Amino acid sequence: MKNDMGKAGKIVLLIVSITVVLLISAWLFIGALWSGAFNFMFPNEVAIYHSPDREYSLVFEQMGDPAWPFGPTDVRLTLKNHDGKKIGRVSTQVFNDGGSASEDNIASISWNDDAVIVILRACEMEDKEISIAYKKR
Repeated sequence: MKNDMGKAGKIVLLIVSITVVLLISAWLFIGALWSGAFNFMFPNEVAIYHSPDREYSLVFEQMGDPAWPFGPTDVRLTLKNHDGKKIGRVSTQVFNDGGSASEDNIASISWNDDAVIVILRACEMEDKEISIAYKKR
């Protein structure tokens, strides 16, 4: 009879242990979601810029939230043609003291014959030149 109580106690302990582990795991996962750990999956459109001939558009997006507390912000520049087809994409970071990306981060855009050249600017970084090539019709 003593063995049966020991066996029952081990089963109860196992069930309680598994329940505690599952609850802690769920709490950590929900905490990660709440703090934005998975926000990198959701782009936030900051601005769209069009070429002078309206044949191309450049989409400037922020990827998730800035790194906490004063880290960089992941951004993405996507060049599309007039049909919305993606021509090129560049992912990079802006270092803006933990601030979100804004139109102020685009210092200039030059639409050349074979590429668009973007100058990114932020308070904690040197200006960064990004070029995305395309072919004029």
